[in-house]
Amino acid sequence: MTSDTSPTVPRRAGFARSDRARGGPVELCYEEFGSESDPAVLLVMGWSTQMLGWPAAFCERIAEAGHRVVRFDNRDIGQSTKFWGKRPRPLLPSVLRAFVGANGSAPNYDLTDLAQDATAVLDHLGIDRAHVVGASMGGMIGQILAADHADRVLSFGAIFTSPLRNFVLPATLRGLPVLLAPPPANETREQSVERLVATYRTLTGKIPMDEAVLREELGAMLDRGKGDAGGAARQLDGVLGTGSLVGRARRIARPTVVIHGDSDPLIRPACGKDLAKTIPGARLKIVPGMGHTLPEQVWDLVIGELTSNFARAASS
Repeated sequence: MTSDTSPTVPRRAGFARSDRARGGPVELCYEEFGSESDPAVLLVMGWSTQMLGWPAAFCERIAEAGHRVVRFDNRDIGQSTKFWGKRPRPLLPSVLRAFVGANGSAPNYDLTDLAQDATAVLDHLGIDRAHVVGASMGGMIGQILAADHADRVLSFGAIFTSPLRNFVLPATLRGLPVLLAPPPANETREQSVERLVATYRTLTGKIPMDEAVLREELGAMLDRGKGDAGGAARQLDGVLGTGSLVGRARRIARPTVVIHGDSDPLIRPACGKDLAKTIPGARLKIVPGMGHTLPEQVWDLVIGELTSNFARAASS
């Protein structure tokens, strides 16, 4: 994997550095916080969600604890490379094939490619090894990193994710239709924000998010992520085309913490428990009331669990 420098993204208030990394056929937009001399933490976001899903204040708290924090847009989202016009496979047959473990290769990319993208960001930044933290689909990418690129991973933090075990449906019947519903045609920016706020209300569990802050964050995502709406469908196709991660999870030999809310309406809490049992020596933290979002009320707990896991890696 090669790395390259493209024109620098304009710096924003509160962000230490912002740029693009090249990995194979894609350019990946990233931002980092903290000192370059501190141990690195790579934050990998989930399906159809830009790196802004890791709020700047959340990243800054981890940086203040003595870490160099990197967040980035996965391919096909935000300001990273879009696979314009590329079609995913039909959804229902892909879901059924993935469920029984008979899934074939996705036509555009799968999660192994997204894991390779993550290593390209590390290469570009000159980071040999990092603490990897993944949320939802990002936690699936993190499992591949920790198993297939173990020499790049110091520790692994998995937040509301799944090992994609065959014959187990990771998504709940309540949450999945909300995310799969297509947006209305000719939707205004304001209508888009309100629709997404309603989606987050469904996902948030029993701990409500600050909707004024959420509207601001969602507006920022809409403004920087305009373009091909097919990216989410292609990412989902990539998840379905990857296959079970159980074999990889069993090979993870880095200190691991699995964090899952007991009120997650999208990825079943049982999937987090399954992942913690599958990864040797993994610690499990079930968070009361937490859903499939990271409201500020849980930051202290989540960051505490993550930094404790970083310390385990440092002492091992």
